[in-house]
Amino acid sequence: MTDPAPDTARVFVACEVPAEVQRTIREITDKLKVTSGDDVRWVRPDSVHVTLKFLGEVPARKLPAIKMALQEAVVRHSPFNLELSNIGTFGGREGLRTMWVGIAGDVLRLEAMVRDVNRALSVVGFEPERRPFRPHLTLGRVRDTVPTRRRAEIEVDVGRLAVPEAEWRTSQITLMRSRLTPRGSEYDIVATFPLRMTAATL
Repeated sequence: MTDPAPDTARVFVACEVPAEVQRTIREITDKLKVTSGDDVRWVRPDSVHVTLKFLGEVPARKLPAIKMALQEAVVRHSPFNLELSNIGTFGGREGLRTMWVGIAGDVLRLEAMVRDVNRALSVVGFEPERRPFRPHLTLGRVRDTVPTRRRAEIEVDVGRLAVPEAEWRTSQITLMRSRLTPRGSEYDIVATFPLRMTAATL
C-alpha cells in the first residue's frame, strides 16, 4: 500500500503513554509471543497509545481547523492519572481479532475529555463517535488466515496472563499522523495540546 497523497493526511487523536509503560507493554507482548507467535501482527510497544478519535484521511488544508478545535476541547481539562487494568480481546473466542490491555484510573475524566473532543471536532465536520468509548492499548491483531480453533486457543492464552501494575500522568493530547508501511503503521506527531495546569496539578 502506498502513502497517501501529499495533500492528505491519515490522522487520529490520542493520549500517548510514557516509556516506562511501553516497557511494561513489551513484557506483556513478549509473554504472549511465546504461544501466539506469528499468528498475530504485534503492535510495537513504542507505538502504543490510547486512541480518543480516529479522523481518517483528511485534506491537509483542514489540519489548522482541526488543531484549533482540539485546542478548544482541552481548555477545561487538567492533567489526570491513568493505569493499566485487565487484559482482554475483541471478537470473542471463535472470532478473536484484537488483544488489548484496558485502562483504569481517572477514566471518568478521560471520558469527559473525549466528549469535548467529539463536540469540538463536530463543528469542523467530523461526526461524533457513536460507539461507546472503551479506552485501551492495542497489543496485536490476529492475522486473517488464522483458523477459528487457533483463535480460540490464543484467546485462552490471553485470559491467563496477569497485567503488571503501571500508572502514569496524562497531561496532553496529541494529533498524530498514521503512515502505512510494509513494516506496519508508523506514527508522527502533528501537534500536541497541553491540558490546563492549575495550582492543584503543579
